[in-house]
Amino acid sequence: MFTLPLNQRRRHILHIDADAFFASVEQVLNPNLKGKALLVGGPSGTRGIVSAASYEARKFGIHAGMAMYQATKKCPHATIVPGNFEAYRKFSRQFYKILLNYTPEVEMASIDEAYLDISGCAEMHKLEYPELARRILEDIHKQTGLSFSCGMASSKIVSKVASSTNKPHKLTVIPYGSEAKFMANLPLRAMPGIGPKTFAYLEAQGLKIIDDLAKMNVSEVMKKFGVQAIPLWKHCLGIDNSKVISSHDLPKSISKENTFYEKNVNKEIALKYLRELSGIVFEKLRSHGLRAKTVFVKIRYLDHEDGKMVFQDFGFQKNMDFPTSLDMKLFPAVKKLFLENLDNQKSLRLIGMGVTNLSQNYNLSLFERDDDDQKLLFDIDAMKKMYGEESIKYGI
Repeated sequence: MFTLPLNQRRRHILHIDADAFFASVEQVLNPNLKGKALLVGGPSGTRGIVSAASYEARKFGIHAGMAMYQATKKCPHATIVPGNFEAYRKFSRQFYKILLNYTPEVEMASIDEAYLDISGCAEMHKLEYPELARRILEDIHKQTGLSFSCGMASSKIVSKVASSTNKPHKLTVIPYGSEAKFMANLPLRAMPGIGPKTFAYLEAQGLKIIDDLAKMNVSEVMKKFGVQAIPLWKHCLGIDNSKVISSHDLPKSISKENTFYEKNVNKEIALKYLRELSGIVFEKLRSHGLRAKTVFVKIRYLDHEDGKMVFQDFGFQKNMDFPTSLDMKLFPAVKKLFLENLDNQKSLRLIGMGVTNLSQNYNLSLFERDDDDQKLLFDIDAMKKMYGEESIKYGI
């Protein structure tokens, strides 16, 4: 039977996640809103959606992504505010600075959540690790007025699951060695990275809780779901040694590829996958607080020479007028680059795309005003994070 090494490093990783971030910021800015049902988002007409709901509003069954008219039916007395993205960014920067007081190993996963590697920091602060985590939460609340929840575990994946199971303003500690036991009876949907389609497929196979997948051996996983399911299987076992990517470890480029195993992949199918790959890359770009100056595309063809299969790789890139993280600016360039260089007479076997020339400090074009677009995409990123990649799509 095929086996894999399953060694989890002994670390102290925190996942700190804001409690109803947008709504909480609005309540801090306007104390009259504290304790009240609050909805952040579009107008109450048929096209507006809820970007965030305070915990007081959530008691009525309201959640992010719900149509605003439905939310107001559930809670007619709710206060609606349009949102202030600049204020949210300001609070996020303050949050980040507070975290840096405790460790340089801070990875901002989005505007309102972060991973910290505090391994070795407890001794420096002369505290036990749970006490250090509580002090960080207290410090954030004292300086910003916002409440955050925190999961502490040996890995990023388990700490993220832990932070979401006990809200608001709670600390959940998962001791080393008990990761799989902690997650065993949680629904598969609680595992980060499982989108609606994947979840539906796993559920159709009779898998409903995390332990249903975790208790399988690797040979069973590969036979039933293919090699691509191994990372998810390892996560269900609590195995995740991925590194916290701090600011000094920010990527120089971000890319994603897809290999085609079937023959005769046409242009329409390739473009569909290219759009999905781009969405993942651009979301990751924004999660790091970066913008890209250059996009690139990779194309691999399968040919035959003397009866042997030969792969040919080609790469193309294009510089943007100015750095951006907006899908509506980046994807048209990616699409054009791909279509201009695609050889329809050859057998397509792989497409890839990515961004490079990344920067945090940038000069906006004098003729571009993209705050509204940034807010829209950030809302979309947040909804995908909560409900999966397939939960919302948009065309470009």
